[in-house]
Amino acid sequence: MSQESANQLEAEKEAYQARLKEWSFIEELVMLYQSQFEKNASYEATLKAQEAINELIIKFNPLFKKYIILLKTGQINFKDQEMKQFVYSFLDDNKLKAELKKHKQKSEVKKEIYDRFNFIKETYGFLDEEEILIDLQVIFMTVARRYQQMGRSFCGYLYNCFRYEVYRHIKKFLKNPINIPYRHTQFEDYMKFIEEPSFEENYEDHFYEDNLGIPDLNWIQGETCSDNFKGLSVQERKIVVKYYLEDWNDRQISEEFGIHINTVNQKRRCATMKIAKELGLEVSEIKRNRKSGKKATILVANK
Repeated sequence: MSQESANQLEAEKEAYQARLKEWSFIEELVMLYQSQFEKNASYEATLKAQEAINELIIKFNPLFKKYIILLKTGQINFKDQEMKQFVYSFLDDNKLKAELKKHKQKSEVKKEIYDRFNFIKETYGFLDEEEILIDLQVIFMTVARRYQQMGRSFCGYLYNCFRYEVYRHIKKFLKNPINIPYRHTQFEDYMKFIEEPSFEENYEDHFYEDNLGIPDLNWIQGETCSDNFKGLSVQERKIVVKYYLEDWNDRQISEEFGIHINTVNQKRRCATMKIAKELGLEVSEIKRNRKSGKKATILVANK
C-alpha cells in the first residue's frame, strides 16, 4: 500500500469515528428529549428535554432546508437518494417510478418527473417558508418521540422514516380542497391517483440489523429465511418482525410505514395463519408475549 493510500485510509477511519461520536451524542439528546414524557418527570427533566430538542433542531437544520428548497422550488437533486425516494412517493406512473429508481435519468425523464412534482410545489410549496419549516420541525419532534432503541441509530431511523412522515403530512394537506389554488392546478386530476404508498416499496428496511435475534434485510427479502417463511410476502415478513420480535402494535406499524391500521391487522393475521400451517400449530399457539418464549422459538429458531 502506498503512503497516499495509507493516508487516505487513515483519514476515512478518523471521519468514521467522528461520525460515530456525533451519532452517539445525538442519541443522548434524543433520550433526553424523551425523558419529559416519562411518568412523574421532574421539572428539571422537562427543561433539559427542551434544551435537547432545541439542539437537535439546530443540528438537523440542513435536513429541513433541503426539504424546503425542494418543496418551494421543485428542483430535484437526482444525486440525492433520499430526495429521489421522497419524490417517488408522489408519482403515479409505474414507468416513471422505475426510471427514478435507476442510478441516472435521461433529460426527458427528468422533465416529466419535474412536471408531475410541480403540483406539490404549487400547492404545499405555496406556503410561506417559515410555515413549512415549522411543519418539518413538528414532524421531526414526533419522530424523535416515537423512536425506540432497537439495534439501530436514531440517524438511521430518521433517514428512513422522516420522508414518509413528510409525505403523509402533505397528503393530508392536499386532501382539503381549500388548500388547493385552482388558478395554478387541477385538484381532481391529482387526487384521483394520490394514494397510500406501497408497503413493498418502503426503504426503511435497509437498516434492519441482526440484533436481539431480529432478522436482517436478507431475511426480510426472503433470501435467507427458512422454508417456513418462504410463503410470506416481503410485506408480511416485515409485519411479523415488527409485531412479534420488536413488540410493536398494529398502530405503531401503521404509523411507521404510512399504511392503514386495518391493512396491518389483516396482513399480520394472514401471515400468522400461514406460519401456523407450515409449523403444524394452532394460530393461538403463536403468542405475542415475548416472555412466553413461543415467538422466539418460532421466528428466530426457524429463520
